Amino acid sequence: MELDHIFIFTHQAQQVATALQSFGLSEGTANVHPGQGTACRRFFFQNAYIELVWVINEDEIKHSEIKRANLWERSQYEFTNYCPFGFCFRTEQPSDHAIRLVFEDGWRYYSVYLPQGQFANIASNEAFPVEPMLFEMPFFGLAPKDYPQQKRQPLTHANGFQELTKVTITLPPVNDLSSAMKKVLHESILHSSQGNTYLVTLEFDDGKQGQQQNFTPLIPLVISW
Repeated sequence: MELDHIFIFTHQAQQVATALQSFGLSEGTANVHPGQGTACRRFFFQNAYIELVWVINEDEIKHSEIKRANLWERSQYEFTNYCPFGFCFRTEQPSDHAIRLVFEDGWRYYSVYLPQGQFANIASNEAFPVEPMLFEMPFFGLAPKDYPQQKRQPLTHANGFQELTKVTITLPPVNDLSSAMKKVLHESILHSSQGNTYLVTLEFDDGKQGQQQNFTPLIPLVISW
């Protein structure tokens, strides 16, 4: 399973983006999710990207088709205890026009901002609020370094980061995990640990330099390299 991007809900997108820029990351284009009630700022790397997501339309995020994914609850994680993270995976499709899905028990989200007939396949783990949102984009299998010219994003960063090589998500203690989460932990670069608060640690370039930057409490994010 190839990780495509990570989203983190925040109420301080401007401050977080500024902190990441000061840290040495080059920002890509921002984005809005029509009908979903969210917007994002993005930072791209060779094989994946990070989204800082916030709510711009409370009515849409609460009442649209995406409601099942608990995005509103995730955006208010300080009060709801829902996980504020999401992980999207990209999948290469067979050439015979069949659709091969990673999350076989998932549900299809046909967004107005996706081309007609295309959808995001969202894992059915909504009964596990401490888990991140897990989903895949079956019709877009390119890493940022392979984007066509019209979609190219800045991939050169002052601190030299190239690839995201490991992701560790800290979750509150739970008795069990969903089948989708178990699959992700077994087949991707995502790992999990237990702790008192949510945290995601992103390791770049195999952590060869042995350094780390902690962005909490501004956002539950640690970057190591």
